[in-house]
Amino acid sequence: MFEKTGTLLTAALLGLTATVATTGPAVAAPVGAGDRTLSVGKLILSPTDRGYKGSVPVTVTNTGSATDYFYYKLREPVPGAFRLGDNSCDSFDRRVEENRRVFNCSLTDNWADLAPGESVRNVLDFEVLTNPRTYPMSMAGGWVEVYSVSGELVAKKSFGAQFRSTAGSLAHPRPYVQDTRPDAGIESVGPATLDPEGSGNLYVPVTVRYRGDAPHFSLYIKASPLPAGSLIQYTVPADGPVGSDRALVPGVQMMSGEVRSFGLLITPPTDPADAQDVITFEVSADWYETPDADPSDNTAQTTLAVAANG
Repeated sequence: MFEKTGTLLTAALLGLTATVATTGPAVAAPVGAGDRTLSVGKLILSPTDRGYKGSVPVTVTNTGSATDYFYYKLREPVPGAFRLGDNSCDSFDRRVEENRRVFNCSLTDNWADLAPGESVRNVLDFEVLTNPRTYPMSMAGGWVEVYSVSGELVAKKSFGAQFRSTAGSLAHPRPYVQDTRPDAGIESVGPATLDPEGSGNLYVPVTVRYRGDAPHFSLYIKASPLPAGSLIQYTVPADGPVGSDRALVPGVQMMSGEVRSFGLLITPPTDPADAQDVITFEVSADWYETPDADPSDNTAQTTLAVAANG
């Protein structure tokens, strides 16, 4: 929702805070006006109980003499760190540069034009799922580019990320070296039991581990070959219906070293004898078709047979 009073325009978004205000008299944009057109704050990432979190303000100002529409592109300084949330950025083109995602962002959620002298301030959130260190770190590689409605590049600024130590220090940072390839593995799978909720499905417990801090969207588990009549119907906890041989591992993205256990509800085979068939379960990480760093532990086997006392 946007409300404009006099020269102040304030935008309140769930994941994006935007404020539009008059910054001065309207003047034609001179050569070198990019420094006044775009302002990018410092991204300071602080340790939490789950990795690092921080935010950076991005302010765009119309320094020209005519009303214009502006948008910007954002390249995250740490691969996988930018959090889309409910802000007005998207990554539909799935573009990556040096393993960093590039996002297209509008300044407001209603595609508002900026009058001469007006500015918009967006606050963007970042999270790095790596174990906090006792020393400060830094990583460069991010940038923001501002474009006018005509597609002309009008300003660009580079920015990086600074990681506070667990004691809060930023002094004398070391380079943050992030893993580049996901590394997921299966710790255990099975044995199958009857669903305790009485659905008639088979319940197969699975435990997975995520090694390293490489960026990823999510983890998937696939069962093959499933016998006739069998499909993964749900995960436990549920993440919506599945209805195939491949399911999303429930829960948020995983930390380095995190272990997660969940269950698969699978329909019984049409022929009970097929429950003795060996099924291979395979875990995979979704990140721009990047291969797993160590596929040797990505699979585990079990059957859908239920013991007599199961």
